[in-house]
Amino acid sequence: MHILLTGAAGFVGKQLLGALKQQKMIVRAVSRSTDPSLAQADDVVIKNLTQHSDFKNLLSKVDMVIHLADGFNAYEQLPASITNDEAARRLQTTIALANEAAQKGAHIIYLSTIKTMCGVYADHVLNEASATKPQSLYGKLKLEAEQAILKASQQHGTRAIILRFPIVFGPDVGGNMEKLRRLADSSIPLPLLGLNNKRSLISSHSLIDAVLTILKCQQEQGGVYLVHDGALSTPDMIRLVRQAGGRPQRQFGLPPALWPSLEKLPLVGPKLLRFTHSLEIDDHLFRQTFGWQPPKPLQEALKEWAKGHQTDRAP
Repeated sequence: MHILLTGAAGFVGKQLLGALKQQKMIVRAVSRSTDPSLAQADDVVIKNLTQHSDFKNLLSKVDMVIHLADGFNAYEQLPASITNDEAARRLQTTIALANEAAQKGAHIIYLSTIKTMCGVYADHVLNEASATKPQSLYGKLKLEAEQAILKASQQHGTRAIILRFPIVFGPDVGGNMEKLRRLADSSIPLPLLGLNNKRSLISSHSLIDAVLTILKCQQEQGGVYLVHDGALSTPDMIRLVRQAGGRPQRQFGLPPALWPSLEKLPLVGPKLLRFTHSLEIDDHLFRQTFGWQPPKPLQEALKEWAKGHQTDRAP
């Protein structure tokens, strides 16, 4: 199989590139910058894609596109109502790639996000039938890209699979998971004990395994699928990471009635919602359709990730 992989030097992209080559795939890797990991690819294109890029040549001999490099993560902190010219251009780039791929008969896997359906939390467990209510420009752009990709696929009879997933953890991850790890890795007592929220997570290894599973199941139907490893409460996440690092738990509880007041505080309140509220998904459809299970239980994967950081940072 000939694959075009965009974002090949990114956090997930470089791991996925290695996994694809282990499966003997022929990979054309597209990246905005050079990286030693790109040496694994059969063909490397260093290019910042735009809607005017030469997609015909880029897609030459390609059977499958795995699209990671939409650039929408730059807009995660902006509300969905914002208009941004650069964001609109990035969306048009993804649409142009999807249209050209479908016209050439290439299938596509698009790595999207659960943020197409909600903000930083959801008051019920989400599945494929849940309404799409993006709260950020990031989520809105992802949703519009999904719709354009599926439309192009339907028009030309190709297969498009959209994967929506929650926060990802793994080697070299940044963002909110790195912040949580640093918080857990500190000796600061945390007032989280007693919170009964559920936050879905997925390891980069599981996400890549899900993509490989799709590639092996060419007969399965396209569409939108949710995927995750499982869900944990915030206190349990902290407990597991501290346990992996050999640190004492140092968690205590606050009166439940105090949390709503803290969540209304300016600046601090919106950040607390990620720790105190739930964002849980149900990926039964993906598991049933593709016969997929996470390679490792969530608790085990989370502890291994935390231990890996301990090893990497050892003097």
